[in-house]
Amino acid sequence: MKKLNGFLFIVLFVTLGIAFFTRNNLRSVQEIAPEVLKQPLQSQLIRSKIIRFTRNDYAYELTPVYAYDISGLITSKLNYSIFTIYKSEKIFSVDLCLIWGSNAASRIFKDQGVNFSQDCRFCWVHWCGKKEFNLQEFSNNHLLIVDPALEKKIRGFHEGDQVRIWGKLVNVKGKLFGRGGRYDPPEIIWKTSVSRSDSGAGACEVIYVEDAEVLKRANTLSCDLFIWSAYGLCLWLLFNFLNFIREIIEISKGETTERKL
Repeated sequence: MKKLNGFLFIVLFVTLGIAFFTRNNLRSVQEIAPEVLKQPLQSQLIRSKIIRFTRNDYAYELTPVYAYDISGLITSKLNYSIFTIYKSEKIFSVDLCLIWGSNAASRIFKDQGVNFSQDCRFCWVHWCGKKEFNLQEFSNNHLLIVDPALEKKIRGFHEGDQVRIWGKLVNVKGKLFGRGGRYDPPEIIWKTSVSRSDSGAGACEVIYVEDAEVLKRANTLSCDLFIWSAYGLCLWLLFNFLNFIREIIEISKGETTERKL
């Protein structure tokens, strides 16, 4: 029984590790959704109202600039709310780096000489030699998500997934009205990009997300294995913890009986 228990742990642990590193395999993508070959749709707003809400001791005021609809292939994703010292990161929790158009059609993302990285609210693409990479079909998107159900859906996105996101490009102002932390600024100002041809600081799209969907899921087997092996490992730990408690109780009862005798 102990051997079986140990073998089960090894299987679950190894499966979890393999799935963790393969679920974000961008180069495994084969088919490209037709929507990802199209350019983002940016259109004038007929009626534009200021969007106001409060979250994490900040009062936000969003000024919509354009309606926005983008479909793309996720080259990298970063959740800034996991390890953060700023309360404002909770509302701008996810950044997605996306490519589309010719970058998707040419499958340049499968090239071993092309690599994507993401940090500090920036997204980079690196390559060696001469590559036909179109920087105007590559963007970093700051996703502003208010609906908890929608946030949960987007957090389930992975590298290699082809997704569609629509909502509004917005300029953001936030004012601290509660008790801020040591590093929380009294005011936040974010201005969205309205062009795909810009670069550097200020070139990111700030999207007030109204809805999102997965067009084509990547690495589905690895994603499923990661989830089930994680659940399985948690159950294994729980079972062995309860079994450990049971053994302690039995030993304690045995000692009590001996003392009575």
